[in-house]
Amino acid sequence: MSLLSFISTISLLLPLILGQAKEFPKNSIPLAKAIFACKLNVHEDVGYCKTNTPDDYGCLCTNKDAIASFVGCFAYTQENPSQAVEFFVDFCSEYGNTTVDMDDIYTAYHNYTEYGYYNVSNTTTATNISTTTESNIDHSDIGNYTFSLESSIDQFLINWDHTFYYGAGILGYWGMVLLIGAVFNWSKYMFPGLMTDLNGPFFNWLRKHVLLPATMGKKKCQNYSYLRVVQFYMPSRFETIVLLGFVVVCSVTLSINTYFAQGDEVIFPSYYARLRYVANRTGTCSTMMIPLVILFAGRNNILQYLTRWNYSTFITFHRYVARMMFAFVVIHAVCFTIALGPSYVPVMKLPFMIWGTAATVLAGMMVFLGMLYFRRRWYEVFLVGHIIMAVFYVVGTWRHVVDLGYMWYVYASIGIWGLDRVIRMVRLLAFGFPEAAVALMSDETLKVVIPKPDDWIPTVGGHVFVHFMQPAFFWQSHPFTVGHSTNKHITLYCKVKNGITRALYNQLVNIPNKSAKIKVGVEGPYGEPSGVKKSQTAVFIAGGNGIPGMYSEVTHLARQFSNKSSKRLKLYWVVREYRSVYWFYDELEQLRNTNIETTVFVTQPNNPTHIDELASKISTFKFETKSCYSMCGDSKTLGSADVKSVMEPKLTMEQIKDGVHYELRHIRFCEGRPSMEKIVSQEVEEATGSIAFVACCHPAMVDDVRHEVCKNVDNPEKVRVDFYEQLLGWA
Repeated sequence: MSLLSFISTISLLLPLILGQAKEFPKNSIPLAKAIFACKLNVHEDVGYCKTNTPDDYGCLCTNKDAIASFVGCFAYTQENPSQAVEFFVDFCSEYGNTTVDMDDIYTAYHNYTEYGYYNVSNTTTATNISTTTESNIDHSDIGNYTFSLESSIDQFLINWDHTFYYGAGILGYWGMVLLIGAVFNWSKYMFPGLMTDLNGPFFNWLRKHVLLPATMGKKKCQNYSYLRVVQFYMPSRFETIVLLGFVVVCSVTLSINTYFAQGDEVIFPSYYARLRYVANRTGTCSTMMIPLVILFAGRNNILQYLTRWNYSTFITFHRYVARMMFAFVVIHAVCFTIALGPSYVPVMKLPFMIWGTAATVLAGMMVFLGMLYFRRRWYEVFLVGHIIMAVFYVVGTWRHVVDLGYMWYVYASIGIWGLDRVIRMVRLLAFGFPEAAVALMSDETLKVVIPKPDDWIPTVGGHVFVHFMQPAFFWQSHPFTVGHSTNKHITLYCKVKNGITRALYNQLVNIPNKSAKIKVGVEGPYGEPSGVKKSQTAVFIAGGNGIPGMYSEVTHLARQFSNKSSKRLKLYWVVREYRSVYWFYDELEQLRNTNIETTVFVTQPNNPTHIDELASKISTFKFETKSCYSMCGDSKTLGSADVKSVMEPKLTMEQIKDGVHYELRHIRFCEGRPSMEKIVSQEVEEATGSIAFVACCHPAMVDDVRHEVCKNVDNPEKVRVDFYEQLLGWA
């Protein structure tokens, strides 16, 4: 049997397996065997409908002799003739795109049941004269075909049928992982006291070795790099375990139940049979993964609310599931191509193969261009290109499987993506497009004050995506943490990097007062506060422009607990130069009457860059000697003086620094690089109950905090130690 005929027959059998196009008889496998045998009989023995295109099903449904041969054959193999007629009519309507002439069916069936033969029309090419003869059906051929196909069809159809169970197993694995995550995280939220009490050896081991650490060594937020171009992030150890389980499930689905039915040379020999089993399985499973890939990547992913995992976790899962899906697509394409053999050229000209090939190429481009090296350097180009290629990948998949019955997964993918975009648009329109006051401060940070609707409530420690409505980049949206909010405004502090923040910097740097009014669109809020509320001591560690989210969370907690509360709140902020204090000066002043113990580390205290701006914050003052924590790695004890005079117009750097120390005397300033080892160990030692650390700082510092927390999970004080990462690192 030619492979083209095989492909044609498989398309005929798919509705039986999928049960989506029509409601076919329940005993579909026996029917499929008889259909396969009769189709072979019509093609090979009788000689009708030997088409060169596997999608030309119309011949079997319109050629009277083919109809007669097929119906007569099918009637012989089936006890219930109505099933034969019903299936044949449905098949022709669905795949032959034609309505069968019932008179032809009844005539053929009547001739067979009454006389044991069917009519055959013979047309002589030379005379073009048509004559009708009577031909008896060779029942032995039908029986031989049915017998020889029995085991092979069983194996092929059962494999095909089970492919959906294998795909469901892959989706079921993720369902189990998400369910476990939801139960665990919602239990922490709903029963905070119970989770705090889980501080025994087993739970400490679980958190120390599974839930908290990086996969290897310290690096989790920092990227690994080889040969400069090969760069990637390593998932957390918990994420790695989940992904390894995913790989195991996928490997099992490709390994089981692929034996060859001995003696089957009608469909294909052993080598090609195994190739087709793997090709069918990977093709189906890869299609079933598309909704999962799109759902994990969405900003408005409902799974974030169900599991309480952050967006970074789902983006990690998105990348690895997408890579596995691409691996399945490649295996599918390679196995199917090899199995085509000499039929490769005609089959590749078919539309469904052209679209499938295009989708495979697009998937490969997305995986390659999604490398961290490209994302970091040309993120906006990557993002737009990724979205466009993803759309065409889904379209290519649609056209590839439209006649094969997998459309429900494509529909689900389109629905998920469309719903996410609709929600994002609704959020933008609900906030409106107000004018924001954008100011360049300390030559390093953009302060963005945005009027907000009265009914718009920011999330504590959350973030928003901002569109700066200017012709060059209005279509871009970037995430920024909400630092400070009032009833009328929200305030963002955006570090000047590359891309849109650099463009705004260039626009503002030469403007008087370095400020301007810019219309913005705000999408959000997203994210949620960390789970430190349940801990007796909460330690927030921020670095540079990571302070807004930490400040938002710690001040929110301070408002919930009175100054007489036994709950301890600590805030550490690490900056490079004193100029960073300027753009966050007002917020630091507001900590004066709170119970928040604040320490600011300045790692390069003698750098005079833009320190003159701090002079505007200093008035007549005097200050006392203040010592810094011994946790400074290489600290410098601040000098003491007694100044009782009005500041001169031009102040020295030391005078400005001393003035800041006095004006913000409720804050401990420490010059030098902090030691995370000392900070974590000292805080754990001083804790009177459970303690939690929250970090949003440089990736290396976040990794250091995580590493030190893991070391202190087992501590002599027997206090429970938790860690929460609030760093937004998605690129």
